[in-house]
Amino acid sequence: MIANARMYSVSAPVEQAWRALLAHVADRAGVDLPYVEHPAPAPVNALWARPDCGCVFMCGYPYASAPVTPQLLAAPVPALARYGGRPVYFSEFIVRADAPVQALAQTFGARLACMLPESNSGYNAPRHHLMRLAPAGTRALYRPAAAPTPTPRQVIDAVIGGDAEVGVVDSYVLDLLRRFEPGLAGQLKTLEVTPAAPIPPLVASAQADPHECAYVRAALLTLHEGATGTALLSMLGLARFAPVQPADYAVLPELAREADQAGFALTDAGPGTAKHDN
Repeated sequence: MIANARMYSVSAPVEQAWRALLAHVADRAGVDLPYVEHPAPAPVNALWARPDCGCVFMCGYPYASAPVTPQLLAAPVPALARYGGRPVYFSEFIVRADAPVQALAQTFGARLACMLPESNSGYNAPRHHLMRLAPAGTRALYRPAAAPTPTPRQVIDAVIGGDAEVGVVDSYVLDLLRRFEPGLAGQLKTLEVTPAAPIPPLVASAQADPHECAYVRAALLTLHEGATGTALLSMLGLARFAPVQPADYAVLPELAREADQAGFALTDAGPGTAKHDN
């Protein structure tokens, strides 16, 4: 079985921190979990489709929508107070730090950098949030960015580079950037956040050995009890890993259904909404 933390490997130093943490988990579990790279632009759903996934981050919306459900291991609990000690996260609406706007409503009608419709933090959650803010009958509040932005880093680059006025990014991704790349994070400011949603979990494929998965799950859930584990978690801004159930993620497809039924889009039609890999 393999390990991978692509979803939260926002820079080379962060990926090294994840490699160290997952290697320690594998050692504690007594399970062989070699770290396999799967960097962009390789589609992340190709990673999730691998039958040998043993400890891999997966977005909660694709997890809850998968025709064959992967095995849940655990979910991270970010350490900052705003997470309330829970395995949750938010989508942050970001603009350039020097942008004159101070409220999200001031950006309506501008260009929005977002991810694929299968992304929760980069599409599904912000779409549902905006749907609740939109006047009756409104189908979209933003125009598409100048080019597709299939990863959080591309969303950020589009905002900083002027290809979009607004972007939507996973709050824990931004936490990691503020910790590891403060110069980059300092070029951004957050105007608004969505309600909390269940954070992407670590999963194993449906075909993975359930006994080995149980060992990995136990190692994750007790990681914070040892000095080495605590240090590795702290490096990544985490308090611990928490147990999660399939029902915890059922809310995410429901958000999509509500927006679909309302006919609400994250951006209006345009070249920037063409399908692309994330």
